[in-house]
Amino acid sequence: MGKSNNVEHMILNIPSDLKYLGAVDAAIQDLAREFSFSPDAINDVSTALVEACSNAIEHGNHFSKDKRVVVTLKFNGSTFVATVKDEGDGFNFAEALRDESSPDPMSERGRGILIMRAFTDSLDFKVDDKGLTVELTKLRGGGGNADE
Repeated sequence: MGKSNNVEHMILNIPSDLKYLGAVDAAIQDLAREFSFSPDAINDVSTALVEACSNAIEHGNHFSKDKRVVVTLKFNGSTFVATVKDEGDGFNFAEALRDESSPDPMSERGRGILIMRAFTDSLDFKVDDKGLTVELTKLRGGGGNADE
């Protein structure tokens, strides 16, 4: 784990395979605990981060063995920021939010953005020519519900 300007950070570079989600979960749980996040906040941010990584692997990189997901974890006092970058083409965020506002109650899919928003204090998406980046922010005492 690196340190610059009183910010602790860690970078995980994982293959596009769901079996690596456990490593991401373990890293965030350990680091958040080390920085005195509450058990509820740790579970919230872990849930949102694993969802973002799962989406990057499945929807961004399409499980391609040639593509990676880069996860950056940063802690600065009472704020945690995670970025998840895939090598995909991105998506229409506004359309996805509209579709997720009323997910099919019988489907096991279609709730990813809702989950990430519910468990973070801020959620942002950025697309560039190298892929999609999801940025999740959790405040130590934050309750979630990003962008409400």
